[in-house]
Amino acid sequence: MYKRFVPLVTILMMLALLAGACGGQQPTPTPVPQAVLAEVTPTPVPPTPTPVPTQAPVEEATAFDLTAAVDEFASNIPEGWMAVGKLDDVKALIESNIYLVDVREPNEYAEGHIPGAVNIPIRTLAQNLNQIPADQPVLIYCKSGHRAGMAVAALRLLGYDNVRSFPGGWNAWSKAGEAISTESAPAGSFASKEVNPEMLAAVDAFLSAIPEGFYAIGTVEKLQEAIDNGAILVDVREESEVAQGAIPGALHIPLRTLIANLDQILQDKPVVIYCASGHRSALATAMLHILGYDNVRAFMSGYGAWEAAQGESGEVPKEITAALTSDFDLLSAADAWVSALPEGFLAVGKLDAFKDILENTQPVLIDVREAEEYAAGHIPGAINIPIRTLTQNLDKIPADQPVFVYCASGHRAGLALAALGLLGYDNVKSFPPGWKGWSAAGEEVSTEPTEPVVVTPKEVNPEMLAAVEEFLVNLPEGYFALGTVEKIVEAIDAGAQPLDVREVSEYEQGHIVGAPNVPLRTLIQNLESIPTDRPVVVYCASGHRAAIATAILHLAGLNNVRSFPPGYGAWEAAGEPVE
Repeated sequence: MYKRFVPLVTILMMLALLAGACGGQQPTPTPVPQAVLAEVTPTPVPPTPTPVPTQAPVEEATAFDLTAAVDEFASNIPEGWMAVGKLDDVKALIESNIYLVDVREPNEYAEGHIPGAVNIPIRTLAQNLNQIPADQPVLIYCKSGHRAGMAVAALRLLGYDNVRSFPGGWNAWSKAGEAISTESAPAGSFASKEVNPEMLAAVDAFLSAIPEGFYAIGTVEKLQEAIDNGAILVDVREESEVAQGAIPGALHIPLRTLIANLDQILQDKPVVIYCASGHRSALATAMLHILGYDNVRAFMSGYGAWEAAQGESGEVPKEITAALTSDFDLLSAADAWVSALPEGFLAVGKLDAFKDILENTQPVLIDVREAEEYAAGHIPGAINIPIRTLTQNLDKIPADQPVFVYCASGHRAGLALAALGLLGYDNVKSFPPGWKGWSAAGEEVSTEPTEPVVVTPKEVNPEMLAAVEEFLVNLPEGYFALGTVEKIVEAIDAGAQPLDVREVSEYEQGHIVGAPNVPLRTLIQNLESIPTDRPVVVYCASGHRAAIATAILHLAGLNNVRSFPPGYGAWEAAGEPVE
C-alpha cells in the first residue's frame, strides 16, 4: 500500500502548480493531506563490541640477586679502599665537621673516644640508619680498624657511598696523644636512605649476629694455630704486593675480584682472609658473611705482622745449626767482631765525606742491589754483586784495599757489611744513604756496568762461611725489614717486641714505649734477654745498626727478628708514643 500511495500524492501536487500558473489570482491553497508514513521496523543488527584497550605485557618482577649486588660493590671499590689512613688527614676532616661514628661497644666508647664522635655499636648499625646521614661525609672508626672496615662495607652495600673508615682507629688516635673525650655526643637525626629491603635484611642479619671477637684473628700465633688446624688462607692484596712476598700456601684473590671467584673459596673448611694491614680483609670478611660464608675470619694484623714475626719456616737453617753446634764457636766470633765495632759503626753517612773518599782513595764500590736496580742507574764505577750472591763472589771483593757497599737506602748494605765483617773483611764500610741519597742530591749517575776485577779470595773459616751464605742466600723479599712506621706499629700491636740497639745515652733521651735497650756492641753478650717466642723488631737511630743487629741475631739462630730501617727518628717524627 505504501508504494502505490506515494505516486498519487505526487500527481495531485503537479496539477495544483499548473492551475496556479493559468489563473489571475492566487487561489487559496488546497491543503495537501499529509501522508502518514508507516513505521518501518529496522532489521536487527548485532551490537558492535566495545573496543578493549590493548594491555602492555606484564613483566615478572626480577628477583633480587644478592651475590650480583655484592659483586657490583666489590668490583668497583675505589682507589684508597675507602680508608683515611693518615692521622693528619683524619684531623683535617674532623676540623671540617665530618660526621664521626664510633662503632665500638658502649663501655669502650665511655672510657674515651674522639671528641664529637657519636656511638653506634656495629651490631646495631643497620637498625640505626636514621642516625647516619647520606648526604654528607661520614668517617667510621673502632679500636684498631677491623670493625670499622666491616661497617664501611655494610653501609656501602646499603648505598651509603659517603662513608669511609679510619683504620688506625682509637689505638692510633690515643697513642698519638690527641685530645679525647668521655662525654657522649648526641647522634643526629636524618631521613633514612631508601635501601633495598632484601639487602637491608642480609646486612642486618650479618651485623646483629657478629660474635665476640668480631670474626678476627689478632696475633701471628693465633693465625699459625689456625693454619695448623687446616685453615685455608686467602690473600686479597694486589698482584704487585703479593709479588713482594706472601704467606706460604695462601690463595691469591684480589679484593675487587673476590665475589667473581667464590668458587675458589671453600665453605667446608675454616678460611682466613688477610691483606697488608687488615682493612681490606675486614671488607672481604663482611662481604663473604653477608653471602653466607660463616666459616670466614680475618687476620686483622695483616701480612706486615706475619713478615715481622717469622720467616717462611721459623726454623734455624741447618748450616747455621751446624756452625752453632760444632767446635767452631760462631757466637764467640760474632761477639768478637760486633763488640769491637769502632765509632761510627763502619758507616760513612755524609755525602760530602763519601765523595771525598771516592775521589782520594778510590775504593772498590759494591752495589748490593738487584741486577735490574743496578741497570736502572748506579753510582759511577760501582760493580754489582746482589746481596744474596755475595759469598759466591768473594773473588771480586779484595781484602787489601778499601771497599764500600751501598744499596737503595742502607738496610741491605748494613746486612752485607755484617756478613763480610764476620768473614774477616775488616776493610769494608757502608754508605747508608745509598742510591736514594746519591741520586736525590743530583749526583752523577751511570747506567753502564762496571766489570769487576778478579782477585784471590780471602781465606775464611768454612763454618762461618756456610752460616753466612745460608743467611744471605735465603734472605726473603723485604730483607727482614719493616719499612714504615705503620708496619712497625702493626707488628707491635700484634705482639712484637721492639728492641733498641742504640747507645745508653741515646736511649735515655727517648725510646719506643716498651723497648728494652741492648746496645749493638753488647748484643751477643745479652742473647738471653732477647725473646725467641715472639717477634722482635730491632731499631736504632736511622737503620744502620739495626741492619747489623738483624744479621748478627739471625746468624745466632734468632729467626724471629726483623729490623725497622727508618729508625727512631721516623718513629718520633710520626708522633708515635715514646718514653
